[in-house]
Amino acid sequence: MDRLSITTHLIAVLTAFSAFTMPIALEVLNRVKSRYGSAHYMDSIEQIMGFKIQLLFRELIVTLVALIAFTLFVSTVDDKTFSDRYVLLSELAFALITSALLIKEFLFIKTVFLATRSDDLVTEHLISKLSTTSSNDTNHSREVELLIQIACFNIENTAITSEKSTEKQLFDLIESSCINNESSIDTSTLKKLVDGLAATLTSARNTNSRDKYVSLQRDYGRLLILFFDKKMLNYDVFERFSQEFYEESIKEINSGQYWLLKADFLISVNAWDIQSPNTITFIDRHIRNLIDFLVDKKPELLPELIENYRSFIAYESHFNDDLYRLSDLFGDYNNNYFEEMSSFTANNEELLKTKPQEYIDNFILLLDKYTQDSLLPSVLPNRREEIKQIASEYEQEMITEIIRELATIAAKNTAQHAIRALAQKSQWGCILDCHERFSPASSKVIRLGVSLLPSSTSCTIQQLGKSHGYSSLHSEELGSAYNRAFPLLVMYALYNWRINNLEKNLRHGVTSISGTFNIGEKTIKNAKKILSELTRSMYYAKSRSYAESLCYHFDIKHEEAEFHNATLLIIRAIKKHLNNQLQEMKRTQPLSETIKQRYIDSIRLKSKDLQSRLPLLSSASFTRERQEPRTYSAMTYSRETFLDNTDVTTSFSSKKIIEHIHSNLAFKKIEDSGLQLINLEISDLEDNHTVIMTNKDWQKWTESKDREKLNSINRYLVRSTAPLNSYYLYDSENVSPMITLFAPNHEADAIPIVEHINNAFEFRFNDNGSQVSVEIDAHIYY
Repeated sequence: MDRLSITTHLIAVLTAFSAFTMPIALEVLNRVKSRYGSAHYMDSIEQIMGFKIQLLFRELIVTLVALIAFTLFVSTVDDKTFSDRYVLLSELAFALITSALLIKEFLFIKTVFLATRSDDLVTEHLISKLSTTSSNDTNHSREVELLIQIACFNIENTAITSEKSTEKQLFDLIESSCINNESSIDTSTLKKLVDGLAATLTSARNTNSRDKYVSLQRDYGRLLILFFDKKMLNYDVFERFSQEFYEESIKEINSGQYWLLKADFLISVNAWDIQSPNTITFIDRHIRNLIDFLVDKKPELLPELIENYRSFIAYESHFNDDLYRLSDLFGDYNNNYFEEMSSFTANNEELLKTKPQEYIDNFILLLDKYTQDSLLPSVLPNRREEIKQIASEYEQEMITEIIRELATIAAKNTAQHAIRALAQKSQWGCILDCHERFSPASSKVIRLGVSLLPSSTSCTIQQLGKSHGYSSLHSEELGSAYNRAFPLLVMYALYNWRINNLEKNLRHGVTSISGTFNIGEKTIKNAKKILSELTRSMYYAKSRSYAESLCYHFDIKHEEAEFHNATLLIIRAIKKHLNNQLQEMKRTQPLSETIKQRYIDSIRLKSKDLQSRLPLLSSASFTRERQEPRTYSAMTYSRETFLDNTDVTTSFSSKKIIEHIHSNLAFKKIEDSGLQLINLEISDLEDNHTVIMTNKDWQKWTESKDREKLNSINRYLVRSTAPLNSYYLYDSENVSPMITLFAPNHEADAIPIVEHINNAFEFRFNDNGSQVSVEIDAHIYY
């Protein structure tokens, strides 16, 4: 056995190390199971080490069995059969194998020790793998899942968040990937990361650590918006993320921490960092969803929610002012496109609200015109590059201003949505808080920045004329809820006056507020809508609950009755003044040329009408001499009928005039050239014939005729009180002109007859201030 001493030591060493490493392996497995509940953690450990733990154990056992078998073999043979030299060589081979296994065991122990102390080793390994592409898992589902589990565990089990925490590293990774378009991390992987990191919010909320949760939700909200802005184009994914973020937000309702519900994350986001209009849509829709939720569950949070939305925008857009820089953007003054530039905003106003990307594209086209004018062939190369650089920087600045303008429009509409939602629930105190949040009535400080809820009477009245696109039954109720809020808002405007005029009687405030206001869009339609809404508001204003709420809110209970009465006086005065404006618009607004033309078009014939309905007018001769026309006095209409923007459309039907002309002509033909009705037989009529007679004659003639045969007869009946006992037979294959038309054009024959008839009418619209009468001259002679 002396010659097996090395083997004996190898067996002892392997046995000892196996007994030492097996408990460690079991401890790691139990740690993974209890901490993360993920089998992927062990896979990561094995990837870091470069070998599988299961194979290490297998190799240890196989080697140990081989050593024991070798010992038994050597013990059963003499040195002649298996010499000491071969034994020594075999032991050296086994020693090398054992050394390799020991190195593996040492690496295993080292890796487990490092992984036990900190997750940094595994985290760094997983993050490094995200930038690689695997044919088996292109979006790295396993790595993302384990990273999220590690982040959630560490958030819940650490008191202090370090800069190297897993979630911080993932946030930095997403941010750098979104900003750096050359990042090797696939978008689908980023999507999974962003989606999964929402779970960290729940983990942070469970810790009851205010600082940790506030910081995390701001980081996540900022990264979510950045991801949408830079990487997200698929609308379906947009919808899913929007819903998931909303659901994560409303989980706060029972936690006592309302940061997501107040959209606190917007503090860490700036409107000027946004590049895609879709991102504004995402933010605005999320805010609206929160408003609809909070108005029932936690309305007192709405003022801060609206303020956070306002802080996100910060300042009004300077797009309209900066647009005029185009004229001298490249040094020399260029007025070639001044008209297009100066009318750009007005011409594309609706496009900004409905298709903002097209609005941006139209601006870029306008900028390109100025740029191309400056890039003349004579311009030096270095100057050309300078011009392109100026154009690029200006384009980026203006896109930012367009996005800010879009965000301002959306935020103002959403803020008004909040007022309507609160009014529907009679949350008068919250409405006052929303207005007071940015610029309190008692403050002497003039605050800079965009105001989402201006408190002036003009702005309040203008909102009465806006529908905000409500359609469903619930939304219709929400749209009309502003009527209920209006008395309170008028009262709040009066309070703003009162706080600056404490020495004056409140009746002076009534005069001041009701005497100067602007309804915005000065059209009959808008004025009528506002008047209609004011009538409803006046009904609600009679309730004393408005004065009670306002006076309680500002602790001025001693003026409750005065505020109630003054508000009624203001609304009555506004109604009276607005009604006077409406009557003035109806009296002085010019008649619409478009509506006049629509009236004229109502008389115009189509080619098919001639043969089928008015056969006697299908052929005409022409004269260049104007004769005495036939004059027809059409109906008299109210003046409002011919005014634009009245919200009422009148359907004109004036073809009876031409039918009257045709009937007179037919009656004349029957009297002058008619045949005896007694001689008319059905068998004499052909397909090209049209029988023209009075309705009385037709009734008398058809009494004894076969009904089926009568249905095949082409006929035109003239109304008459008595029969004429005669008829006129019109032959479409042998037509001679029966009318003469005034046609000063030398090429009259080249123009279709229907156009000549349409041009034979002259119209006079007589406006007497309250009514419009239409006189029609027909230059159709017969």
